[in-house]
Amino acid sequence: MKYKLKKILKMIKCALLYIFYYIYCKIKKINNDDIWLISERGTDARDNGYFFYTYIKEKYKNINVKFVIDRKSVDSKKIDSNDIVQYGSKEHFILFLTAGKLISTHIMGFSPDMSLFWRFDRFNILKLKGKKIFLQHGITSNAVGSLKKENSKLDLITSAAKPEYNYLISNFDYDEKVVKYTGFARYDWLESKEKNQIVIMPTFRKWLNYVENFENTEYFKKWNSLLNNEEFIKYIENENITVYFYPHFEVQKYIKSFNSKSHNIVIADFENYDVQKLLIESKILITDYSSVFFDFAYMKKPVIYYQFDREEFQSKHYQKGYFNFEDNGFGSVCFKEEDVVKSLLNNDFSIYLERNNKFFEIRDKKNCDRIFNEITKL
Repeated sequence: MKYKLKKILKMIKCALLYIFYYIYCKIKKINNDDIWLISERGTDARDNGYFFYTYIKEKYKNINVKFVIDRKSVDSKKIDSNDIVQYGSKEHFILFLTAGKLISTHIMGFSPDMSLFWRFDRFNILKLKGKKIFLQHGITSNAVGSLKKENSKLDLITSAAKPEYNYLISNFDYDEKVVKYTGFARYDWLESKEKNQIVIMPTFRKWLNYVENFENTEYFKKWNSLLNNEEFIKYIENENITVYFYPHFEVQKYIKSFNSKSHNIVIADFENYDVQKLLIESKILITDYSSVFFDFAYMKKPVIYYQFDREEFQSKHYQKGYFNFEDNGFGSVCFKEEDVVKSLLNNDFSIYLERNNKFFEIRDKKNCDRIFNEITKL
């Protein structure tokens, strides 16, 4: 209850600031058509937004690019200080209203409050001058209602795989003028440099935001049990494998709850570990439904899916889309802990390579070029 009240009060404050700055920009006749405003969530720079920003800085020095991020974030040092727009600041509100290009990895990620301004946009309350470019955070494989044209009204959506491209056009009411098969910006830097390590990356669940005791949840118990599985630990210690457990950004607030009796297992937090680096350096990924498995598969590396709560996840979190894990996945699908360990011990993943090649038709490291060219056409 306290969480909900705090969120509502924050949204009311943000709405009032939006009204104030909207009037302010109108009176001052502020025009920032030349500015490309890029963001992820306002707290990080390690996704498609950051890599596309890096590409622009290296190749198009004439582009007036800005990056929205909290200066207190550990990732802010990656961004040129002169380009940083402090998240939630006066400058942020003004550029949000007046910049010519609004680019983000999350729907309304360039705004001072994603959930609030997505609602404003859905009901045609929002008045923005800029073109809205959605770089995506992960490959869309589920029926995400917020992505529908009537809800998000995007000007450009980048896609990273042909099946995803077809799904976006056929299910979200956008056409080929908006949805483009460009590949993801970060994939231009995605090149495997394997070490003797495994990464475990489960995604989050919407209902975890409202639990009173995280350690009583099935989510915590299942994943923490795997981290302490004796057969799993025996295998990684005998093979001298380091395992990094890195849960989703939204679950990082509970990171201190997780533990393992093995020194080979590292509980990796957001502050000190980077998703891209962990994926590049690991030889096997264990996840549930997280779209990071697409990044891993893009590097032609094997995945193990641990889906102990699939029915609940698909009914409460994301509805099932075109991607069927048994028919389209890039590794074994497990519902029990012991099956995860068995899959790891008997890791013949060569049978999934043909699926992989069919799913990703583009691997030419020219994704940023294509994205840039599509943006300049808007």
